[in-house]
Amino acid sequence: MNSAIYLILALNKNFYGEVLTTLYFFVMQPIGLYVWLSNRINDQGGAEESHFEAKKLTIMEWIKYLVLTALIWIGMGYAYKSIHSARPFRDSVTDATNGVGQLLMTGLYREQWIFWIATNLFSIYLWWGESIHIQGMYWVYTLNSLVGWYQWSKAVKKEAI
Repeated sequence: MNSAIYLILALNKNFYGEVLTTLYFFVMQPIGLYVWLSNRINDQGGAEESHFEAKKLTIMEWIKYLVLTALIWIGMGYAYKSIHSARPFRDSVTDATNGVGQLLMTGLYREQWIFWIATNLFSIYLWWGESIHIQGMYWVYTLNSLVGWYQWSKAVKKEAI
């Protein structure tokens, strides 16, 4: 329901990147769920406990994902500009950070949270002057992403021991 409402609001503001991102998540959510469930590690002791082995990006992986982010941002920005999006490059930067964040989440990388934080902050900027309610939603998402980063960073350190 939330996605459908957001899709309509974004379409009404000519934020085509937000529309595309919403559709992307619609497709990626079941894929991500499948990958997560197939990578689950079960403790074979008493009650079933599930956890995931959080991974950490290497320097080369960081470079790869940052380049991918820049390519999506600029490429989609020009595409949105050509179809008269209201804020093409503000709109496309969230496509880039959302897309890469989703890839990292599917791969169980803790750095996904940096991309979610960036997505939320860029989304606040995108909706600036358009909807205080949507900005408020993204502030809450930012706090959630900060907690996620903290929790996953603890998990990576714990698994390194």
